[in-house]
Amino acid sequence: MTRKDTTMLAICLPDDDPLDALAKHCIVARDLVDEAGTTVMRRLVDLLLFEIGVAIAERDQPEHHPGFSRLAS
Repeated sequence: MTRKDTTMLAICLPDDDPLDALAKHCIVARDLVDEAGTTVMRRLVDLLLFEIGVAIAERDQPEHHPGFSRLAS
């Protein structure tokens, strides 16, 4: 995937939530690090993206949604 592709993907992601906005910016930053950064920078941005993904997954767990009933599924 090219830098242009990932930038376009990031632009299409919703950013109505701060975590979504943060993910979008980190995706773009990761491409820039690939072009001009160091290996350490790449590892750090990858770690940050991983942590953001964990936070998004935790946020999107069904028990975090009011009114959700496990019996309904």
